[in-house]
Amino acid sequence: MRIGHTHADVYDRESDYWQDIEDAQNAQIEAQKNSQSMAVESENKKLYDTGILPQEDAK
Repeated sequence: MRIGHTHADVYDRESDYWQDIEDAQNAQIEAQKNSQSMAVESENKKLYDTGILPQEDAK
């Protein structure tokens, strides 16, 4: 049985910790992009379905 941690053990754990944080942040950014994209698509579909176009598009 080993007591304590080697520098490599601590480094691996810390590296995994920061990698997990980075992965979580990237996943959150991706989810926000998808959410915004879906909201824009939904809004565009609503405008199209109702026949109401924003003023700047009407010519």
